[in-house]
Amino acid sequence: MRQDSNAASGGVSVGLLGRAALIAFGMMSGVANGTLSPILPQIEHEFGASSEYVTVTMALTILGLGVLIGSPLGGWLADRLGRHKVMVCSGVIYGIAGCSIMFAGSLEHVILGRLILGIALGAMGAAAYAVIGDAWDAAGRNFWSGLVTALGTLAGMTLSIVAGLLADTAWRTSFSIYAIGFVAAALALAGIAGGGSSGSASHKGPLLGIPLRLMPAILGFGLIAGSIATGTAAYLPHRMVEVGLMSSSGRAVAALSGAGAVVIVSIAYGWIRRFVSLDLAFVLAAVGSAIGLSVMAFGPTPFAVSLGLGIEGLGIGLMIPSLMIYAIELSDEANRGRVIGVMKGAVFGGPFLVQFLLDPIRLRSGASPVLAILAASAVVMAIYFLSRWLGRERAFQPA
Repeated sequence: MRQDSNAASGGVSVGLLGRAALIAFGMMSGVANGTLSPILPQIEHEFGASSEYVTVTMALTILGLGVLIGSPLGGWLADRLGRHKVMVCSGVIYGIAGCSIMFAGSLEHVILGRLILGIALGAMGAAAYAVIGDAWDAAGRNFWSGLVTALGTLAGMTLSIVAGLLADTAWRTSFSIYAIGFVAAALALAGIAGGGSSGSASHKGPLLGIPLRLMPAILGFGLIAGSIATGTAAYLPHRMVEVGLMSSSGRAVAALSGAGAVVIVSIAYGWIRRFVSLDLAFVLAAVGSAIGLSVMAFGPTPFAVSLGLGIEGLGIGLMIPSLMIYAIELSDEANRGRVIGVMKGAVFGGPFLVQFLLDPIRLRSGASPVLAILAASAVVMAIYFLSRWLGRERAFQPA
């Protein structure tokens, strides 16, 4: 692994506090994605299932729209102004937006806070993964991408239980957890310096420096993979209610199987990549997701749904780090923040966009068919990457 002192090619210096900032970013992502799902029923009870043009599900998925907006913007700013400046500002905005939901007076206020939160999280993520791409070589990138995912999931897993317990008495206090953004901002300010291009290189090429030939791979793949990887959280609590698990804290505990599997696989991601290519990693990730989603869709008990979630978690633990490595490998130092930003935006935007297709199905037929549709999408993804992997294997065989 290349050490910090050798990171000059990207102009980034990452000290001990900087590494802590990367870990804190992972925790921010885990908090944003993991702590709201168990308390959706409480929010729905207070504000109703819908209000004007918004639904309670959108309180969860609007985060994806925010990330879809914030990731490309944050990536562009990270390339222009520096990685650390974007991380500091994004952390502060994240903390303010998240904690403000404690005082929400309507469902619209919750959704607005989550939107701003998502914009900040997207910007922070683009800058953070650009730091990883700048500061380490392939082995280091695999290690840190996996570690950030693992620790973020671990934080989300732990704090989701806390949020669930708080929500059983007063759901608003759960949003004090979002103060982690202020911690991440302080660590980034103290531990990360430099990064970002300031010359003409930042302006070369179409679409803010990203070659157009890369856009189908970034957007199309990101939208599909994101719907599979992060879309489950929107429908899992409803599925748990369908099989008889009514309490928020109980749903949070049941979700531990998925989070635990993600943590284990993500920590081992760097080691796993020594033996499998990126294409094969995606195949394994998609297969695990498809099997897990199928079990969740048709399992008749909370235990069965939790088991399916654990199987899916094995796939997600491979998929999320692989997505970021894929984006890093598509980029160079001049446009890395933007490429990662567009990829992250697509990944988190996927669940927001597909909800308009899937939510009517859930409202009419329940969460089970929605999870089955996501499982079918994972099968398609597995077939695609398996064909790519087999094609490359044949290309390397002697004639």
